[in-house]
Amino acid sequence: MTIAARLAGVHKTYRRAGEAVHALRAVDLSVAVGEVVALVGPSGSGKSTALLVLGGWETPDAGEVFLAERSDGGPPPWAQVGVVPQGLGLLEDLTVRDNVLLPVRLAGRAPDRTAADDLLRTLDLADLADRQPAEISLGQQQRAAVARALVLQPHIVLADEPTTHQDGEHAATLFGVLRSVAERGGAVVVATHDPAGAAYADRVVQMADGRVLGAEPSGIRLRRR
Repeated sequence: MTIAARLAGVHKTYRRAGEAVHALRAVDLSVAVGEVVALVGPSGSGKSTALLVLGGWETPDAGEVFLAERSDGGPPPWAQVGVVPQGLGLLEDLTVRDNVLLPVRLAGRAPDRTAADDLLRTLDLADLADRQPAEISLGQQQRAAVARALVLQPHIVLADEPTTHQDGEHAATLFGVLRSVAERGGAVVVATHDPAGAAYADRVVQMADGRVLGAEPSGIRLRRR
């Protein structure tokens, strides 16, 4: 089994109003190539912090981080990791298509409009490609953020609540697209409150109070057709 991402004994503590908040407590988590892992648990359980540490945007207080052939804890190259943040992070002065193509430009590659448009079509955004984020719904913005994360065909995708603003049909489309990353030899870690999302995962990791309580295979393991 080839490991795409790993947290080993990771601790992360924040100071808020003078008090210590233990976001991660000795977290061990491994994700294999070809695997989708769903992190589930209540708000404040550590799911988002685990993604931030994996992506290198938060530095752990202790423990080791491995992601996409980097083990120094720093942010990995754009071409290796796709990120879907909860805040979406679309740039308001760019069109939807140009937002999707932003990682391509940051990676120093020539923009491939065809690849972007294929993703937009799959995610039911083709007719909105030339609009700006403020001109589309929040759910549509969320799907644009997923397209942006996938445009470079990254080795691993980190997605934080990617279906919060989706109806059932679009949520299924999003999870299917994420599932396809693993099927082509990548890996995906999804933090989600959506029970349907776990059906697309190979493993469901339960978190609470900054700890991993356990992991088990998904009961359904739906595959994208």
